[in-house]
Amino acid sequence: MNEYERVLKGFLPSTAKIMKLPKPQKHPAILLADIDGDQVEELIGAYTLHGENYLVIFKKLNNQWQPLTQIKGSGFGITDLLAAPLTNSKVNTLIVGWQVGNVWSDLQLYQWTNKGFVRLPPTNMAYSKMEVEDMPGVNGQDGKYEIALWVHDTGEAYKVNVYRFGDKGLVRAKDVYTYYYKKVAAYYQELLKTSDFPFYWTYLSDAQKKAGDLKQALSSIDKALSFPSPYPSKEKLEKSRKWIINSIRNGNPNKQVVVDSKTGDVTGDGFIDTVYLTAEKTEGSPFWQNITLVIQNGKTNLFERFPLKENAGYHPTLFLGDLTGNHVDDILIIIDSGGSGGTIYAYVYSYLQGNMQQVFDADVFNERHTYTVDYEDQYKVNVTSSSPNKKYVLDLQYKGMEYLSEIYNEDGTLKAPIEGWVDPIGGLYPIDYARDGIYELTALQQIAGRYHADGLGYVENVLKWNGHEFVSDRQSVSIFGEDRTST
Repeated sequence: MNEYERVLKGFLPSTAKIMKLPKPQKHPAILLADIDGDQVEELIGAYTLHGENYLVIFKKLNNQWQPLTQIKGSGFGITDLLAAPLTNSKVNTLIVGWQVGNVWSDLQLYQWTNKGFVRLPPTNMAYSKMEVEDMPGVNGQDGKYEIALWVHDTGEAYKVNVYRFGDKGLVRAKDVYTYYYKKVAAYYQELLKTSDFPFYWTYLSDAQKKAGDLKQALSSIDKALSFPSPYPSKEKLEKSRKWIINSIRNGNPNKQVVVDSKTGDVTGDGFIDTVYLTAEKTEGSPFWQNITLVIQNGKTNLFERFPLKENAGYHPTLFLGDLTGNHVDDILIIIDSGGSGGTIYAYVYSYLQGNMQQVFDADVFNERHTYTVDYEDQYKVNVTSSSPNKKYVLDLQYKGMEYLSEIYNEDGTLKAPIEGWVDPIGGLYPIDYARDGIYELTALQQIAGRYHADGLGYVENVLKWNGHEFVSDRQSVSIFGEDRTST
């Protein structure tokens, strides 16, 4: 037992136990780091007491360790305990991963402020593995660290996202993709030496695409398509392949270019306006940055620019049509986020009360429309929607006994509790259901079971303008049918 374990033991009740970190081998969850910016290290330890997990932080005063504060944790174990400068380059943020499942940890971030330690957003962000480093972007390293979160999908495949801390919490750090996804690609290349599975080729292609290595991404996606059952589907891979080929053929240097354009009367003055999406292209990659909405007024020929909240991604597109029922074209913008979950950023702009206004944001929709997905006995899954308040019951028997036997006992009871989830919006489609010239928006969100590839169906919301905002006019759930080709 070293000095720091003795300090922690001396503070704790006799029934408390110091927690263990699992990597690189089991060792006490104790950290020395300066987390209040005074250039003097604090002592941080994790312990469990009466089934609850805690962090305690000590500060050395008059050559004696004194408890500074205590923080209650979550889960049943701890997987990560470290400190790194996330919010600024001079003060470390305390980064904790509380174990909540076999391959899942709950990310919690704590920052020293004038009012003491506060928890930073986000909450309820689960991950399987984490890497933290000052990743170089276009202008090199900036002294602030990024976080790469690896979220388990299937086998040894992970959905990887890289974040940095922004004004409202963690945001995707897409300017470091070229650097980090080369490491991700190397991971899959090594894995494929001994495990030649289609999902590894798909994830390798995705990593190579984000790293800007389009020719290798094309080669990998061709390999993924060569399998009898491509992952996640032949249709999705062919769509991605087409995008890669077009990007190779039409590659441009990094500069502001027109990505998409449409014409229509978006101001209601009877003159035809021109609407553009402009962006900066990353050399050798289909990734676009600084995506901006630009409107050229057909009457005055003046240009007006509208920066987007999420202004980086893949395949940005425009649609013009009457979405609000005022007989004036509204503007729908859709950008692929680039994540393996297939989610999008989406915005609607409408000319209201003499001004062009943003009237829909997919992120706001995702925050307001939450779901629970709970496996039940007798091969059922309950999908519950918060808005509108509805419950759907899915019957899993079409999945077959091989699938069901993994999670159910012979009498149809669950072997262990299982919770799935509903993805953010993955598709948003303008459809004129009534053929009256006014479009509704159909939003699709995938329902996932034990992992993302374990798709259970889709939640479909038909959104209609009510005079103030887009609301769900009707909601339904669609499921996948049983494959009967072999019967």
